[in-house]
Amino acid sequence: MNLDELVNKYHTDLNPNDLYIWEYLSKHRMKCSEMTIEELSKQCNVSKTSIIRFAKKLSLSGFSELKTYLKMQPSSQSNLNNSNLDMLCNGYIQSIQELKERNMESVFEIIYHAKRVFLYGSGAVQLNAAKELYRMFFNGGDYFYYFDGKTDIDDILYNFNQGDVMIMISLNGESDLTIEFARKMKLKDIPIISITKSKHNTLASLSDENVYFSTTNLKLPGEHGRKFESTTAFFILCEIFYIRYQEYKAEKEKSQTK
Repeated sequence: MNLDELVNKYHTDLNPNDLYIWEYLSKHRMKCSEMTIEELSKQCNVSKTSIIRFAKKLSLSGFSELKTYLKMQPSSQSNLNNSNLDMLCNGYIQSIQELKERNMESVFEIIYHAKRVFLYGSGAVQLNAAKELYRMFFNGGDYFYYFDGKTDIDDILYNFNQGDVMIMISLNGESDLTIEFARKMKLKDIPIISITKSKHNTLASLSDENVYFSTTNLKLPGEHGRKFESTTAFFILCEIFYIRYQEYKAEKEKSQTK
């Protein structure tokens, strides 16, 4: 896990002071990775003990390991020495490698034992990703239901039952409607699997399981220097997720016939 994923995992254990430290760290990752604990505590206006306590809440051994994680974390800023095309292709490679190596057994376990699985896309691209998952899983013999952010969530919630599972697909995990929906599902004890960008976000912190992907941010050439964020990772994730689930299901069914 990277730091963003650890913060999502242990979010309920973090107090406002911890979140303030995290806000500073997330905005100045490389700078903080070179600081001493005295320098960081001064910048955050907290005690050294508070920083160590924050690190331990994330299951880290202390400040040294926190710095190691900061150095490992890729910078979100564009590397101007690389071409946009190189960065885009490298981003695809990074996403594929992360999704290939990530342990998803607990996610697949929830899906495998679910009575019904629902797919929710918070926007147009996210809904297309949900439809793609629906199509692939249908071909594999699993029937999912999908809907988008325009659907009346109260009607959907009314029809949820124990044994149902929700997969929520969101880019940033911060849409007001998506967060409201997730909170209402938590009240009904419906398990949530979130699919979001690899960063701390509210949806991930509300979910029972998280699947993360990386996006590539580019600044395009030209007078206006328009920004571009690739969302192809959504669809790379869908294919890898589907293939890995089919492998998991085959192993599960094989073990049950022994």
